[in-house]
Amino acid sequence: MVARLLGLLTLAAAAAPPNIVLFLTDDQDQMLGGSFPITSPGAATPMPRTKALLAEQGATATNFFIHTPICCPSRSELLSGRYFHNLKRTVAGDSGDIICMHINETKVNNATFARSLSEQAGYSVGMFGKYLNNVPSTVPPGFDAWLANGGGNYIAPEFNTAGLSWAGIPDGTWKGSVDNYTTSVVGNLSLAWITRKVKDETPFFAYIAPKAAHEPFIPAAWYVDHWDPSWPKTEPRDMPNWNCTPGSRSDHHGSIATQPMLTHQAAEVITGVFKNRWRTLMSVDDLIGAVIDHCHNLGVLDNTYFFYTSDHGFQLGQFNIPMDKRNVYDWDTRIHLLARGPGIQPKSQWTQLATQVDLAPTFLEIAGVTKPSQMDGKSVLGLLKGGEQPGWRDSVLLEYYFVDDNDKCMQGCTPGAWPQKDSWCTDLERNADCWCPPGYNSSSCYPTESLDNNFIGLREVDGEFGNILYAEFQHGNADEQTIDFGAGEVNFHEYYNVSADPWQMKNLYNQTSAQRVERLHKKLHAWYQCAGESCP
Repeated sequence: MVARLLGLLTLAAAAAPPNIVLFLTDDQDQMLGGSFPITSPGAATPMPRTKALLAEQGATATNFFIHTPICCPSRSELLSGRYFHNLKRTVAGDSGDIICMHINETKVNNATFARSLSEQAGYSVGMFGKYLNNVPSTVPPGFDAWLANGGGNYIAPEFNTAGLSWAGIPDGTWKGSVDNYTTSVVGNLSLAWITRKVKDETPFFAYIAPKAAHEPFIPAAWYVDHWDPSWPKTEPRDMPNWNCTPGSRSDHHGSIATQPMLTHQAAEVITGVFKNRWRTLMSVDDLIGAVIDHCHNLGVLDNTYFFYTSDHGFQLGQFNIPMDKRNVYDWDTRIHLLARGPGIQPKSQWTQLATQVDLAPTFLEIAGVTKPSQMDGKSVLGLLKGGEQPGWRDSVLLEYYFVDDNDKCMQGCTPGAWPQKDSWCTDLERNADCWCPPGYNSSSCYPTESLDNNFIGLREVDGEFGNILYAEFQHGNADEQTIDFGAGEVNFHEYYNVSADPWQMKNLYNQTSAQRVERLHKKLHAWYQCAGESCP
């Protein structure tokens, strides 16, 4: 009888719901060497612990994309498992709702994967770090621990707080001092919360979202001067679109075609940004390593899934844009996804196309929760475990609506005030080599985008049309008019053979047959009109 009872207890322990940890960085590039798979010379990386603990102990996606290359929409899509066109505001409506970069946040906050995990599977869900750029005044349903902001500052960060009284943090807000570095605050509270959940024997989802590597790229004080001798001396420049001539990009949309050439000062700033981005990621590497080690020490490592990704990619001089994201091209949309957990083979890779919209359904499948009918994404759990999943999509949808010009100026900028607060300078010790928006007696400015930068795009890697990028653009501001890429409204097209042209220099649209363009258009608009189970 005793042996039989012990067997039952062992079975029950084995069936405990798995825990889930999501590490979500901000603006972390993949194609420029900042993440995984590693593309830097000599396999250099600022994240060696992440490489050892996640890439070498789990699965790496080789064709993972972001649906929308800017923060608030991307994070909204991850939380809800829905595509932009099913979350965006309508110009005539949504008057009582919170709008964030054209996203109706009400559609997000009331229907996150966190709510499904909490209400249907009994998970405890903690939010630590950047939630959305507009943080709701009340905690969305499903989160029982809340240390959230819209990104905030690296130095002396401030967070909205709830459910943290056990840590001596009252509900409301918490503001750190100049001695508090945001990644450390997020990491330390995450570790303490995980300890409580393990002691309570409660399945948990830890949503850990540090500010790094977002502008203004401030490293922790203990890493501000670090640069390993094996690391690159500059950002990647050996591609044809770094500081390229106007003639080479004249067949591109909007401000891409009209960007000025990069000055020597602009190039210096770009290199400084590149280096400080890597330095901010060193702290993320510490955080990831600490959380995984902590789960090991608590005895829950083997029953915990870890995911690590970014909200989009980045650019560092591509098409002469000094920094930022927002564009349809691969360096802004291709991102990393590392995953480790039960059933995932070490050092494995999977090549199928997916986006962050697929993560919410994946989390729900892990927890044994049925995906809500309004979710557009598909679970990738089977792909992570090495399954083929016949009938999987051969393309992904890219979608974006103009936000602002976001000019980056390189001359006449006010010096920063590091280490007392964040500084928009790359030489922090001298508060020099700075950048700024227009209006500060600044000059030598580079726009990130223009009103021409509303797009929907079709990205295939090995699909019906090959390895291609096809995009349709419409001029306008979605805050003031309906942007729906309808007949007669699309005013520019771009089409690239990415196998032959990985840096998207040669727009083939005008050399492509009308029949092929029509097929591309139909496939793209089938994506754009999809919702729920009708999405590929």
